[in-house]
Amino acid sequence: MIMDLFRLDLQVHFFWGFFLTMAGIYWTPLFCAGIVVTVLKEGLDLWSKGHWSWGDFWWGLAGSFLAMAFVWAHLSCG
Repeated sequence: MIMDLFRLDLQVHFFWGFFLTMAGIYWTPLFCAGIVVTVLKEGLDLWSKGHWSWGDFWWGLAGSFLAMAFVWAHLSCG
């Protein structure tokens, strides 16, 4: 069902943003990794392919922000 709503490439961007940011629980510099990797990947696509995919960008950020909420909740609960 989820495959009918969201393309596989958008799911990949969401989950890599999510899991890279979730790794911030174990090593704090990775907390921003999901956003950094998403922006770098789209920048490289713009440079190499000549286009920026807003869908990939927004889904990568959505995954990162959801993970940030989880990490913040985890850290604030002690």
